[in-house]
Amino acid sequence: MAKKQVAQPLTHGTLVSLPGGRVGEWISEAEEGTSFRTEHFRTVDSLGLLMRNGAITAQMHDAGQDFSRTFVFAQLSSAGSPPLDRIPGGHWQDTMTERCAWARKRLGEALDAVGGISSPGGCAVWHVAGLGQSVKEWSAQEGWNGRTLNQYEAKGILVGALGVLAVHYGYSR
Repeated sequence: MAKKQVAQPLTHGTLVSLPGGRVGEWISEAEEGTSFRTEHFRTVDSLGLLMRNGAITAQMHDAGQDFSRTFVFAQLSSAGSPPLDRIPGGHWQDTMTERCAWARKRLGEALDAVGGISSPGGCAVWHVAGLGQSVKEWSAQEGWNGRTLNQYEAKGILVGALGVLAVHYGYSR
């Protein structure tokens, strides 16, 4: 007869697989001045995992986060703020705000720096840093010249593109 496996309690920093192929980190923090602890899951993004594993530097991570933030300001992310031109009662003259237009211009410049949106590097930062896909998800849906993209090749493409973005945004030389 097989022994029942007893679930071990989670410790701070444990990575757990979540639905949808996402990764969560178990956070356990002591509340200052009390004996209570706050415990919760925090979704780990792909850039955070790459930095934790030493595949990218802090400057590359910051450049990817900057791209991601600009992506949201450009209203290209489904998780971003709603377009202000759809607010009822407002009499907007333009179809987008100045911040959105500036963000789209900045995204275009960043994509040009990594070779354009149709280049492997541009596609990588668009999908992973912009849309928040994992490297594995992006590699499964992409391919060039009729062949699929290996997950490890995709990681290399992303790392190279993040290195160029770090220079473009002025995080490194």
